[in-house]
Amino acid sequence: MKKKSLENHSRLAVAFHLPAFFVLSVITLGPLLYTLKISFFDYKLSSSGSEDVFVGLQNYINMFQDAEFMNSMAKTFIFMACSVTLEVIIGIALALILNSIPKFRRLFTSLTLIPMMVAPLVIGLMFSFFLNPQFGLYVWLVDTLHLPLPTVLTDDSFLAMVVVILMDVWEWAPYLGLVFLAGLQSISGEYYEAAKVDGATAGQSLRYLTIPLMEPLTIPLMKPVLVVGILLRAMETFKEFDKPYILTGGGPGNATEVIDIYTYRQAFVSFNFSYAAAICVILFIVLLAFGMIYQRIAMRGDD
Repeated sequence: MKKKSLENHSRLAVAFHLPAFFVLSVITLGPLLYTLKISFFDYKLSSSGSEDVFVGLQNYINMFQDAEFMNSMAKTFIFMACSVTLEVIIGIALALILNSIPKFRRLFTSLTLIPMMVAPLVIGLMFSFFLNPQFGLYVWLVDTLHLPLPTVLTDDSFLAMVVVILMDVWEWAPYLGLVFLAGLQSISGEYYEAAKVDGATAGQSLRYLTIPLMEPLTIPLMKPVLVVGILLRAMETFKEFDKPYILTGGGPGNATEVIDIYTYRQAFVSFNFSYAAAICVILFIVLLAFGMIYQRIAMRGDD
């Protein structure tokens, strides 16, 4: 009787989920399949009838022969590597600080959420106002304090990329800090008590128990949390568009033209929809690989 009741509940659950599953499938699979389809054509909005010109894999071949595409991919990976590295370092430091002040932890944890609650578009505008060469606070500080710094940061290729990276770090380092804080609080105190009995100092407990330092004798209790946090941020930085587009527009030149800005330019400036669709397919494959790695790590559980 109990088994029959469970079967009835299962069927009822499936019946309730089917409409949502169908709608979400249409919303997600429809554009994806259409993007895949037009990537094999030469669809250009400026050319009538081009949507019927089948070119096979030519768009993909052209993509990997395109110096601008390769440059935008390189800029994306540089942006991703630098941003995620800084966010992990600051996030670990922030988590350790918050974990050491239990009395005011809720207050400071709430304050760290402020950058995450600001929309990326607004963050781009905030930094553009801050760095404005005419009325920006940064220029005023440089002039007032007579600092040996350039007044216009976004005109230099290297400094523009640094500013774009710092924008992302300012927004998302608190997120990793909260993720790592949750990981720290999930570690049983028995490990640290045993280490203390064995004569380990606080620094040694941090080094050998909490944070993995790639040594053969370490017991990295935070390793799963670190890996998952890094993968999630890597996936998000790979899709970055709003902040660099608002602040630099991909410039100067193409110094900060990450892959999403390049794709946008191909689709909505050059109106080369098929080429942009081919880029989107490649990006989907890359992000799918990240997602599979994330799922594999997340499903390990306590292993």
